[in-house]
Amino acid sequence: MDNKLAIFIPNLINWDGEKQIIGGLERYMIALAEIMTEMGYDLSFHQFAHHDFSNYSLDWPVYGYQADSRELHKTIGRMEKATKGRVLYSSIVQQTSYRPHSICISHGVWWELPGSSPGHAQKYYENHVAKALEQAGLIISCDYNFLNVTRAIYPHLADQKIRVIPNFADSKYYYPRKPKNTDHVRILYPRRLSPERGFGILQEVIPALLSRFSQVEFEFAIDTNKPEYLDLFYQWRENLTDKERILFCHPDYQSMPAVYAEADIVVIPSIYSEGTSFSCLEAMAMGKAVIATDVGGLTNLIINGYNGLLIHPSKESLYQALLYLIENSSVCTRLGEYAYTTSQAFSRQVWDARWRQCIQKIYPLS
Repeated sequence: MDNKLAIFIPNLINWDGEKQIIGGLERYMIALAEIMTEMGYDLSFHQFAHHDFSNYSLDWPVYGYQADSRELHKTIGRMEKATKGRVLYSSIVQQTSYRPHSICISHGVWWELPGSSPGHAQKYYENHVAKALEQAGLIISCDYNFLNVTRAIYPHLADQKIRVIPNFADSKYYYPRKPKNTDHVRILYPRRLSPERGFGILQEVIPALLSRFSQVEFEFAIDTNKPEYLDLFYQWRENLTDKERILFCHPDYQSMPAVYAEADIVVIPSIYSEGTSFSCLEAMAMGKAVIATDVGGLTNLIINGYNGLLIHPSKESLYQALLYLIENSSVCTRLGEYAYTTSQAFSRQVWDARWRQCIQKIYPLS
Protein backbone atom coordinates (compact mmCIF):
# COMPACT_ATOMS: atom_id res chain seq x y z
CA MET A 1 0.00 0.00 0.00
CA ASP A 2 1.27 3.50 -0.87
CA ASN A 3 2.70 5.33 2.14
CA LYS A 4 1.71 8.78 0.89
CA LEU A 5 -0.96 10.51 2.95
CA ALA A 6 -2.37 14.03 2.64
CA ILE A 7 -3.55 15.95 5.70
CA PHE A 8 -6.21 18.60 5.19
CA ILE A 9 -5.94 21.36 7.80
CA PRO A 10 -7.45 24.85 8.04
CA ASN A 11 -3.99 26.34 8.65
CA LEU A 12 -0.64 25.02 9.81
CA ILE A 13 1.04 28.25 8.75
CA ASN A 14 -0.61 31.60 8.12
CA TRP A 15 -2.53 32.47 4.97
CA ASP A 16 0.53 34.24 3.55
CA GLY A 17 2.52 31.02 3.86
CA GLU A 18 5.23 32.65 5.99
CA LYS A 19 4.78 31.89 9.70
CA GLN A 20 3.73 28.86 11.74
CA ILE A 21 0.41 29.20 13.55
CA ILE A 22 0.56 28.80 17.35
CA GLY A 23 -2.55 26.98 18.55
CA GLY A 24 -3.96 23.77 19.95
CA LEU A 25 -5.11 22.20 16.68
CA GLU A 26 -1.79 22.99 15.03
CA ARG A 27 0.20 21.55 17.92
CA TYR A 28 -2.00 18.44 17.86
CA MET A 29 -1.40 17.87 14.17
CA ILE A 30 2.35 18.37 14.45
CA ALA A 31 2.45 15.72 17.20
CA LEU A 32 0.36 13.40 15.04
CA ALA A 33 2.55 14.02 12.00
CA GLU A 34 5.62 13.14 14.07
CA ILE A 35 4.06 9.78 14.95
CA MET A 36 3.05 9.02 11.38
CA THR A 37 6.45 9.99 9.96
CA GLU A 38 8.10 7.66 12.45
CA MET A 39 5.69 4.91 11.35
CA GLY A 40 6.81 5.34 7.74
CA TYR A 41 4.18 7.62 6.17
CA ASP A 42 5.10 10.26 3.59
CA LEU A 43 2.99 13.24 4.66
CA SER A 44 1.93 16.53 3.12
CA PHE A 45 -0.30 19.27 4.54
CA HIS A 46 -2.93 21.11 2.51
CA GLN A 47 -4.47 24.34 3.79
CA PHE A 48 -6.27 27.59 3.00
CA ALA A 49 -4.25 30.60 1.84
CA HIS A 50 -4.40 34.08 0.34
CA HIS A 51 -2.57 32.70 -2.71
CA ASP A 52 -1.29 29.33 -3.84
CA PHE A 53 2.06 28.47 -2.28
CA SER A 54 4.42 25.64 -1.36
CA ASN A 55 6.31 25.90 1.93
CA TYR A 56 9.05 23.50 3.02
CA SER A 57 10.19 25.22 6.23
CA LEU A 58 8.70 22.53 8.50
CA ASP A 59 9.43 18.81 8.43
CA TRP A 60 6.68 18.24 5.86
CA PRO A 61 5.63 20.13 2.72
CA VAL A 62 2.73 22.53 3.26
CA TYR A 63 0.64 23.50 0.23
CA GLY A 64 -1.56 26.57 0.33
CA TYR A 65 -4.68 26.95 -1.83
CA GLN A 66 -6.07 30.37 -2.59
CA ALA A 67 -9.33 30.71 -0.67
CA ASP A 68 -12.24 33.05 -0.12
CA SER A 69 -13.34 32.75 3.51
CA ARG A 70 -16.96 33.06 2.38
CA GLU A 71 -16.68 30.12 -0.04
CA LEU A 72 -14.24 27.70 1.53
CA HIS A 73 -16.10 24.73 0.07
CA LYS A 74 -14.73 25.67 -3.35
CA THR A 75 -11.17 25.56 -2.05
CA ILE A 76 -11.79 22.21 -0.39
CA GLY A 77 -12.93 20.97 -3.79
CA ARG A 78 -9.59 22.08 -5.25
CA MET A 79 -7.72 20.26 -2.50
CA GLU A 80 -9.67 17.09 -3.18
CA LYS A 81 -8.87 17.26 -6.91
CA ALA A 82 -5.20 18.03 -6.32
CA THR A 83 -4.57 15.12 -3.93
CA LYS A 84 -4.72 11.47 -4.87
CA GLY A 85 -4.99 8.51 -2.56
CA ARG A 86 -5.48 8.65 1.18
CA VAL A 87 -6.44 11.70 3.24
CA LEU A 88 -6.61 12.43 6.98
CA TYR A 89 -8.99 15.27 7.88
CA SER A 90 -7.65 17.34 10.78
CA SER A 91 -10.93 19.09 11.63
CA ILE A 92 -14.51 17.94 11.31
CA VAL A 93 -15.51 21.61 11.09
CA GLN A 94 -13.64 22.02 7.81
CA GLN A 95 -15.33 19.29 5.80
CA THR A 96 -18.77 18.13 4.68
CA SER A 97 -17.48 15.20 2.60
CA TYR A 98 -14.91 12.49 3.28
CA ARG A 99 -13.13 9.82 1.32
CA PRO A 100 -13.94 6.26 2.36
CA HIS A 101 -11.56 4.61 4.83
CA SER A 102 -10.37 7.94 6.24
CA ILE A 103 -10.02 9.46 9.70
CA CYS A 104 -11.40 12.83 10.69
CA ILE A 105 -10.81 14.56 14.01
CA SER A 106 -13.21 16.41 16.28
CA HIS A 107 -11.62 18.90 18.67
CA GLY A 108 -14.83 19.58 20.60
CA VAL A 109 -18.47 20.57 20.24
CA TRP A 110 -18.32 23.89 18.40
CA TRP A 111 -22.03 24.71 17.96
CA GLU A 112 -22.66 25.55 21.65
CA LEU A 113 -22.21 29.28 21.02
CA PRO A 114 -24.23 31.20 23.65
CA GLY A 115 -27.53 32.31 22.16
CA SER A 116 -27.36 29.70 19.40
CA SER A 117 -30.77 28.33 18.44
CA PRO A 118 -31.69 24.63 18.20
CA GLY A 119 -32.00 25.11 14.45
CA HIS A 120 -28.47 26.49 14.28
CA ALA A 121 -27.15 23.47 16.18
CA GLN A 122 -29.11 21.07 13.98
CA LYS A 123 -27.60 22.62 10.87
CA TYR A 124 -24.08 21.97 12.13
CA TYR A 125 -24.50 18.43 13.28
CA GLU A 126 -26.46 17.44 10.17
CA ASN A 127 -24.01 19.13 7.77
CA HIS A 128 -20.83 18.06 9.54
CA VAL A 129 -21.29 15.35 12.16
CA ALA A 130 -23.80 13.25 10.21
CA LYS A 131 -21.69 13.44 7.04
CA ALA A 132 -18.59 12.34 8.93
CA LEU A 133 -20.44 9.46 10.57
CA GLU A 134 -21.78 8.26 7.24
CA GLN A 135 -18.67 8.67 5.08
CA ALA A 136 -15.47 8.50 7.14
CA GLY A 137 -13.98 5.29 8.49
CA LEU A 138 -13.34 6.67 11.96
CA ILE A 139 -13.85 9.86 13.95
CA ILE A 140 -11.31 10.59 16.68
CA SER A 141 -12.69 12.90 19.37
CA CYS A 142 -10.47 14.59 21.93
CA ASP A 143 -13.25 14.55 24.54
CA TYR A 144 -16.28 12.58 25.73
CA ASN A 145 -18.57 15.59 25.38
CA PHE A 146 -18.59 15.20 21.59
CA LEU A 147 -19.16 11.44 21.87
CA ASN A 148 -22.06 11.81 24.31
CA VAL A 149 -23.78 14.57 22.34
CA THR A 150 -23.43 12.60 19.12
CA ARG A 151 -24.51 9.35 20.76
CA ALA A 152 -27.72 11.05 21.90
CA ILE A 153 -28.56 12.01 18.29
CA TYR A 154 -27.05 9.15 16.27
CA PRO A 155 -26.58 6.32 18.80
CA HIS A 156 -25.75 3.48 16.41
CA LEU A 157 -23.36 5.39 14.18
CA ALA A 158 -21.68 7.13 17.13
CA ASP A 159 -20.86 3.85 18.84
CA GLN A 160 -19.65 2.40 15.56
CA LYS A 161 -17.52 5.28 14.31
CA ILE A 162 -16.32 7.45 17.24
CA ARG A 163 -13.33 6.75 19.47
CA VAL A 164 -12.06 9.13 22.15
CA ILE A 165 -8.37 9.96 22.54
CA PRO A 166 -8.01 12.84 25.00
CA ASN A 167 -5.24 15.38 24.50
CA PHE A 168 -1.96 15.09 26.36
CA ALA A 169 0.64 16.88 28.46
CA ASP A 170 4.20 15.97 27.51
CA SER A 171 5.99 15.19 30.78
CA LYS A 172 9.33 15.76 29.06
CA TYR A 173 8.58 19.48 29.19
CA TYR A 174 5.71 19.93 31.63
CA TYR A 175 6.43 18.93 35.23
CA PRO A 176 6.40 20.73 38.61
CA ARG A 177 9.27 23.12 39.37
CA LYS A 178 10.51 24.36 42.72
CA PRO A 179 8.13 26.78 44.52
CA LYS A 180 8.70 30.46 43.81
CA ASN A 181 10.31 32.68 46.43
CA THR A 182 7.97 35.63 46.12
CA ASP A 183 4.93 37.11 47.84
CA HIS A 184 3.30 37.95 44.51
CA VAL A 185 0.34 35.89 43.31
CA ARG A 186 0.53 35.50 39.55
CA ILE A 187 -2.60 34.45 37.67
CA LEU A 188 -1.92 33.15 34.18
CA TYR A 189 -4.20 33.16 31.13
CA PRO A 190 -2.42 30.94 28.52
CA ARG A 191 -5.01 31.24 25.78
CA ARG A 192 -6.07 32.86 22.58
CA LEU A 193 -7.89 36.16 23.01
CA SER A 194 -10.82 34.95 20.93
CA PRO A 195 -14.33 35.12 22.45
CA GLU A 196 -14.79 31.37 22.96
CA ARG A 197 -11.71 31.22 25.21
CA GLY A 198 -13.30 33.46 27.84
CA PHE A 199 -11.05 36.50 27.73
CA GLY A 200 -14.15 38.69 28.01
CA ILE A 201 -15.26 37.44 31.42
CA LEU A 202 -11.71 37.56 32.75
CA GLN A 203 -11.42 41.18 31.63
CA GLU A 204 -14.43 42.08 33.72
CA VAL A 205 -13.09 40.73 37.01
CA ILE A 206 -9.49 41.92 36.80
CA PRO A 207 -9.87 45.60 37.87
CA ALA A 208 -11.66 44.70 41.12
CA LEU A 209 -9.09 42.02 42.01
CA LEU A 210 -6.12 44.30 41.29
CA SER A 211 -7.71 47.00 43.44
CA ARG A 212 -8.40 44.61 46.29
CA PHE A 213 -5.06 42.74 46.35
CA SER A 214 -1.79 44.61 45.91
CA GLN A 215 0.15 41.35 45.61
CA VAL A 216 -1.86 40.05 42.65
CA GLU A 217 -0.68 40.28 39.06
CA PHE A 218 -2.03 38.79 35.84
CA GLU A 219 -0.03 37.44 32.93
CA PHE A 220 -1.38 36.82 29.44
CA ALA A 221 0.52 34.28 27.33
CA ILE A 222 -1.08 35.02 23.99
CA ASP A 223 -0.38 34.28 20.35
CA THR A 224 -0.04 36.82 17.57
CA ASN A 225 -2.27 35.05 15.04
CA LYS A 226 -4.98 37.73 15.17
CA PRO A 227 -3.54 41.29 15.21
CA GLU A 228 -7.02 42.74 15.71
CA TYR A 229 -7.37 40.89 19.02
CA LEU A 230 -3.95 42.09 20.12
CA ASP A 231 -4.82 45.71 19.36
CA LEU A 232 -7.94 45.45 21.53
CA PHE A 233 -5.91 43.85 24.32
CA TYR A 234 -3.27 46.58 24.24
CA GLN A 235 -5.93 49.31 24.31
CA TRP A 236 -7.73 47.66 27.23
CA ARG A 237 -4.51 47.28 29.23
CA GLU A 238 -3.45 50.87 28.56
CA ASN A 239 -6.65 52.17 30.13
CA LEU A 240 -6.28 50.22 33.38
CA THR A 241 -5.16 52.00 36.56
CA ASP A 242 -2.90 49.10 37.53
CA LYS A 243 -1.64 48.25 34.07
CA GLU A 244 1.90 47.56 35.37
CA ARG A 245 0.46 44.44 37.00
CA ILE A 246 -0.91 43.22 33.69
CA LEU A 247 1.97 41.32 32.12
CA PHE A 248 1.97 39.74 28.70
CA CYS A 249 4.17 37.65 26.45
CA HIS A 250 3.97 35.91 23.08
CA PRO A 251 5.74 32.60 23.72
CA ASP A 252 6.38 29.76 21.31
CA TYR A 253 5.82 26.13 22.30
CA GLN A 254 9.30 25.75 23.75
CA SER A 255 8.92 28.78 26.04
CA MET A 256 5.61 27.82 27.64
CA PRO A 257 6.92 25.64 30.50
CA ALA A 258 8.87 28.60 31.87
CA VAL A 259 5.75 30.77 31.66
CA TYR A 260 3.67 28.24 33.60
CA ALA A 261 6.44 27.88 36.18
CA GLU A 262 6.04 31.51 37.26
CA ALA A 263 2.27 31.21 37.79
CA ASP A 264 0.39 30.34 40.97
CA ILE A 265 -3.09 30.05 39.45
CA VAL A 266 -4.04 29.25 35.86
CA VAL A 267 -7.44 30.23 34.45
CA ILE A 268 -9.12 28.36 31.58
CA PRO A 269 -12.40 30.35 31.35
CA SER A 270 -13.79 28.96 28.08
CA ILE A 271 -17.33 29.95 27.10
CA TYR A 272 -17.86 27.36 24.36
CA SER A 273 -16.09 25.14 21.82
CA GLU A 274 -13.56 23.52 24.15
CA GLY A 275 -12.06 20.03 24.12
CA THR A 276 -9.53 18.54 26.50
CA SER A 277 -7.55 21.75 26.52
CA PHE A 278 -3.78 21.57 26.11
CA SER A 279 -3.50 24.65 28.31
CA CYS A 280 -5.48 23.00 31.09
CA LEU A 281 -3.52 19.74 30.90
CA GLU A 282 -0.17 21.49 30.81
CA ALA A 283 -1.05 23.65 33.81
CA MET A 284 -2.10 20.49 35.67
CA ALA A 285 1.15 18.74 34.72
CA MET A 286 3.07 21.72 36.11
CA GLY A 287 1.27 21.28 39.43
CA LYS A 288 -0.68 24.53 39.25
CA ALA A 289 -4.06 25.38 40.76
CA VAL A 290 -6.45 25.49 37.81
CA ILE A 291 -9.78 27.28 37.51
CA ALA A 292 -11.72 25.93 34.52
CA THR A 293 -15.28 26.34 33.33
CA ASP A 294 -17.68 23.41 33.05
CA VAL A 295 -17.55 23.57 29.26
CA GLY A 296 -16.87 20.73 26.81
CA GLY A 297 -13.92 18.48 27.52
CA LEU A 298 -12.78 20.47 30.56
CA THR A 299 -15.27 18.37 32.52
CA ASN A 300 -13.19 15.30 31.56
CA LEU A 301 -10.14 16.82 33.26
CA ILE A 302 -11.19 18.73 36.38
CA ILE A 303 -13.02 17.26 39.38
CA ASN A 304 -14.25 20.29 41.28
CA GLY A 305 -12.50 20.75 44.61
CA TYR A 306 -10.13 17.83 44.04
CA ASN A 307 -7.69 18.75 41.28
CA GLY A 308 -8.97 22.23 40.44
CA LEU A 309 -12.06 24.38 40.54
CA LEU A 310 -14.76 23.77 37.93
CA ILE A 311 -17.06 26.77 37.61
CA HIS A 312 -19.98 28.13 35.63
CA PRO A 313 -18.72 30.29 32.71
CA SER A 314 -19.69 33.66 34.19
CA LYS A 315 -17.82 36.62 35.61
CA GLU A 316 -19.47 36.15 39.02
CA SER A 317 -18.29 32.53 39.31
CA LEU A 318 -14.82 33.41 38.05
CA TYR A 319 -14.47 36.29 40.50
CA GLN A 320 -15.47 34.15 43.47
CA ALA A 321 -13.14 31.31 42.45
CA LEU A 322 -10.18 33.66 42.05
CA LEU A 323 -10.99 35.36 45.34
CA TYR A 324 -11.05 32.00 47.11
CA LEU A 325 -7.69 30.83 45.74
CA ILE A 326 -5.96 34.18 46.27
CA GLU A 327 -6.97 34.07 49.93
CA ASN A 328 -6.17 30.37 50.43
CA SER A 329 -2.67 29.52 49.24
CA SER A 330 -2.78 26.13 50.97
CA VAL A 331 -5.76 25.18 48.80
CA CYS A 332 -3.75 26.16 45.70
CA THR A 333 -0.96 23.83 46.81
CA ARG A 334 -3.34 20.92 47.42
CA LEU A 335 -5.20 21.38 44.13
CA GLY A 336 -1.90 21.60 42.27
CA GLU A 337 -0.63 18.35 43.77
CA TYR A 338 -3.71 16.43 42.71
CA ALA A 339 -3.73 18.16 39.33
CA TYR A 340 -0.22 16.84 38.70
CA THR A 341 -1.25 13.32 39.71
CA THR A 342 -4.27 13.45 37.39
CA SER A 343 -2.18 14.68 34.48
CA GLN A 344 -0.16 11.46 34.50
CA ALA A 345 -3.17 9.67 33.00
CA PHE A 346 -2.93 12.03 30.00
CA SER A 347 0.65 11.36 28.99
CA ARG A 348 2.10 11.76 25.51
CA GLN A 349 3.01 8.07 25.55
CA VAL A 350 -0.61 6.99 26.08
CA TRP A 351 -1.80 9.37 23.34
CA ASP A 352 0.83 8.08 20.92
CA ALA A 353 -0.04 4.43 21.53
CA ARG A 354 -3.76 4.92 21.03
CA TRP A 355 -3.26 6.92 17.86
CA ARG A 356 -0.88 4.33 16.40
CA GLN A 357 -3.58 1.67 16.74
CA CYS A 358 -6.11 3.81 14.86
CA ILE A 359 -3.65 4.75 12.12
CA GLN A 360 -2.67 1.14 11.50
CA LYS A 361 -6.31 0.14 11.30
CA ILE A 362 -7.47 2.80 8.83
CA TYR A 363 -4.28 3.47 6.83
CA PRO A 364 -2.41 0.12 6.79
CA LEU A 365 1.04 -0.02 5.24
CA SER A 366 2.05 -3.01 3.16
